[in-house]
Order: sequence, then C-alpha cells, then structure tokens
Amino acid sequence: MSVKLRTKKLKDGGKSYYLDIYHNGQRSYEFLGIKTVMKGPSKDSTESKKEKQRIAEARAAQKEIEIISGGSNYTPKHIQKINFFDFSEMYLKDYLKKDGRMIEAAVKKFKDFIGRDNLKVTDITPDLMQRFFDYLTHNAGLSGETPHNYITRFKKLLKAAKNKGIIKELPTADIRFSNPNKGDTLSKEILEIDEIRLLYNTYCGNDAVKRSFLFCCYTGLGLSEIRRLTWGHIKKQRLVINRSKTDSKIDNQLSSVTLSLMGDPGDKDDLVFDLKGISDTAVNKNLKNWVKRADIDKKITYYCSRHSFAVLLLMNGANLKSVADAMGHSSTKTTLKYLNHVDRLKDEAINNLPSFKV
Repeated sequence: MSVKLRTKKLKDGGKSYYLDIYHNGQRSYEFLGIKTVMKGPSKDSTESKKEKQRIAEARAAQKEIEIISGGSNYTPKHIQKINFFDFSEMYLKDYLKKDGRMIEAAVKKFKDFIGRDNLKVTDITPDLMQRFFDYLTHNAGLSGETPHNYITRFKKLLKAAKNKGIIKELPTADIRFSNPNKGDTLSKEILEIDEIRLLYNTYCGNDAVKRSFLFCCYTGLGLSEIRRLTWGHIKKQRLVINRSKTDSKIDNQLSSVTLSLMGDPGDKDDLVFDLKGISDTAVNKNLKNWVKRADIDKKITYYCSRHSFAVLLLMNGANLKSVADAMGHSSTKTTLKYLNHVDRLKDEAINNLPSFKV
C-alpha cells in the first residue's frame, strides 16, 4: 500500500496536486483540487505556493491513515473519546427540520436506556442497538407507531455520525424492526393542516398534480380515483364515486376549498383533473419535488392524502362512524387506526409541553 503526492504541470506553468494510490494490487488517482497559479492577477506568491503544498501533503497523510485504518478496527484516538450525547446535542443545535423534537425524544429514551450521560461512540454496537430497539418496542411505555418513529429518527442521527466520520459503520445496518402493533397503526405519513396550507402556498411543477393532491386531502380519494374523476361524479356539490380498490361508495359533501380546487365545470365526461399522459412515476416524482420544495421532511404519496383526510376529520370532531362512511370503509374496524393516531398525537403533544422546575 502506498499514497504518493504528485503534481501535474498546467499550461500556465503552475501545477495541480494529486494522489497516486496503490492499494490491494490496484492503482488509482485522486485529484485534490489544489493548484498553483503562475500567471495573471491571481498569481500565487512564494508563501502561497508553500502553503498549498503543506495542505496537499496533509491531505496525502490523511488519505494514508484512512486506507490503513480501513478494513480494521482502528479508530483514531480523538474520535474514541467523543461522547455520543455531546455529538447529539451539537447535531440538534443546528438541525432545522420539523422532526427535531422527535430525534431529541429518541435520544432521551436512549439516555434512559443507557442510564448515564456519557457514552463513547465506540461503545455503540449492533448488540446495544438491538437491545435499545427491543426496549423501545416493549419496555419504554410507547405504543403504536411511536417506537418505529423513534427508531427511524435515531437511525438518522447515526447516519449523520457516520457521514461526519465519527463512527465507521452503521451499527443498525443488519437490524430489522418488527412492529407488533402494525395492524392497528398507520403505515403512511400524515400531513397536518399547517403542512397542507404550506403546500398550497408552495410552487409545484404541475398545476394538475398540485390541485388534485390537495383535493384528495379534503376528500379522501387516491390517485386511481383522481385519474377517472369526471364532472359526472360531481352532483349538487357532492362527490359521488366508487373506490377503485374496494368498489365501496363514497358520497361526500364538497367544501368551498375543494370546489375552488376543481376550477370551472366541464362536460359530464370531462376529467376534473387532467393527468393523461403523465405516468404514476412522473406524478410521484413531481409530488416528491413539491414536498421537498416546501421543506416538509416526510415521504408523501397520494395515499398519504387519504390518511390525512381521515385524521383531519377526527381532529375536527367527527365520530368514528362518520369517518368510516366518508372513507368508504365497510366497518369502523379499519378506521380505528386513525383514531389511535389522533390519540398518539395528543399524547405526544402533552409529552412535548415545556418543562420547568417546581
């Protein structure tokens, strides 16, 4: 194994630094983007050229250490001493996305599980993670999707640590989480009313995608129903259509919001939202970019709008039977998972209330 610092001569007489790497019987080259300029107003001084050479030499030494330590258990001493909870605190300090509170809650549960405030990053092993995940599922006082949500956010924190070189490999890579309460919980993301409003005020690359998705959030339809929704399904300001999946009937009053999203009425057989010629893949890609542009950190599909509709109804006082009818469910058993979600939102909101010393 060898890492040699070399230079390539440039047209102006300067040079570009690169690494000549020989490892495991193979040679590769890595250009460092460090160049000396010999002509023009930005010509390097003697001191500047020396500084660039020092930087290039340091990069070469760093690369050599990376190759030597790769494939072994070697971890530099300064990393061995890092307290994982200190890293978590610094990470969350600069974290601006909306799931920051959930990451913080997951870290708090991890600290409760560990039982102390100090844990070296080198002590985070796959066995420890498996026991922590089992703790969240069975012994942490959590229910429904909350253990899964905490695990997902904790993995995000570990991935950030790996990207920053604080841990070498993800200790959760081979761990599969099984949610024992999955049948009673939602498997898709939910959009809150503020997020729906945010999407309404955010540019979307396709107007039909934007209007139809927001329409779904207020009616509970999915993409398959949207693709065949005609003005013949709109009768006296009511939506009357059968679900594609179960053929159950939906007969719902349309609000002023949904009426405005549809635009001017057309003929009976005209599509309300013209998505012809746009594949499901293209529609979902457009939706993904729109959600990202709104800075909403959720994996959203058209089916999420259906879930969001049910939760919004419950949060605004509708009873379980009314929601089941609005969704086209044959019984309230299927609708129960939405009520469980609303109850969890309430519990999480109470848990996130600011604390103070008494």
